[in-house]
Amino acid sequence: TALIMRTRVRFTNKDVIALFSTLILSIFILHSRNSKQIQNIKFQILNISSAIAYPITWYNEVFTIREENKLLKDKLIQVNLLNSELQSFYSENKRLKEMLNFISSMPLNYMVGNIVGHNFGITTQSIIVDIGSKEGLSKNLTVMDENGLLGKTIKVGDHSSLVQLITDKNYRVSIRVGQERALGLFIPTHGKYGILDGVRKSLPLSEGEIAYTSGISEIYPANIPVAKVVSISTDNDNPFQNIIVELLGSINSLDYIFVIL
Repeated sequence: TALIMRTRVRFTNKDVIALFSTLILSIFILHSRNSKQIQNIKFQILNISSAIAYPITWYNEVFTIREENKLLKDKLIQVNLLNSELQSFYSENKRLKEMLNFISSMPLNYMVGNIVGHNFGITTQSIIVDIGSKEGLSKNLTVMDENGLLGKTIKVGDHSSLVQLITDKNYRVSIRVGQERALGLFIPTHGKYGILDGVRKSLPLSEGEIAYTSGISEIYPANIPVAKVVSISTDNDNPFQNIIVELLGSINSLDYIFVIL
């Protein structure tokens, strides 16, 4: 029995060796011949190999595309964040340019301050700015932005000041309006709107005209823009015109202010 098993093993090993030899010889012949039959066999083998390898190739391509998409999304997020930052810088630069235009055309001495606090009550309207007596401020100084009057300082600390806004219900400022520069009084009503009180009925006035500080006050210099006329009406019982105006100062979007020294 042992002899028979050894003989079978020897025959098996010989068969394997013969099989591999035959395969190697066949491959050699296959690659060394250029007949049509050999070319057809090569073509069929390539087709079979391609079909077998297709799922692996497809998976690798999908994986590569997913990785590329991930990188592109990452770059897109970075670009969007950069665009947002640039847009913010653009808006800031635009506002600073407007400030510089104001600075170049304004003959008065002034100081620029940042807003660090708000107090928007029902009747009282005020802001806190980051400059005070150490920077040269005092009480009752005119506060404005590049568009128009905003208010006045009412309390001054070492490095901060409280500013009463023009929208405060207790705020009043003398103005001049129209070609005749007639006197009147600005009184706030609600939001960015107010009225011009005391403008006589005979004064020719039209919508869109600008009311300026009169200059007769000890607080406000003359010719600071205050408000724009948006509505005019009259009635028989009132010797003055009913004039509704809209403030020019950017009350709802304050970033910087100018204090006239």
